[in-house]
Amino acid sequence: MTWEGESGPQRADRRSRLGQLDRVLEVLEELNLEGERTVPPEVRRQLERNGISCLADESPSAVLERVLNGQEVYLLHPITVLPPRLDGRRQRAPKSDL
Repeated sequence: MTWEGESGPQRADRRSRLGQLDRVLEVLEELNLEGERTVPPEVRRQLERNGISCLADESPSAVLERVLNGQEVYLLHPITVLPPRLDGRRQRAPKSDL
């Protein structure tokens, strides 16, 4: 398995955004456990700075899934490297419907 390369600034930005979303996620989980019914304005602003919308009357539990999806954008995904065929040539990767 291998991963795409990234430059120092790209890596720093990606990790910074993941860290910000981790902190927001932690706050949302705490609010949810405490039974809060709405997301406080400061947390909504943090979400919006990270490209995640949140309505004033939304509950923390309703927003958790969007934060997890938002983090997915910043995670590294391995590049599929297929093993060589018996004749020594590499196989072609299957076409995906993305």
